[in-house]
Amino acid sequence: MLIEEIKEGLTFDDVLLVPAFSDILPSETDVSTQFSRNIRLNIPL
Repeated sequence: MLIEEIKEGLTFDDVLLVPAFSDILPSETDVSTQFSRNIRLNIPL
């Protein structure tokens, strides 16, 4: 990945999460992270 490909980046201060009802079940979510081309981490970063 080249630096020119990165369009926008967000930090924790840029995002506000508000609790609300959701139809999505916890078993349907994916919090894994693509760490590199060949490495996927099954934890959120």
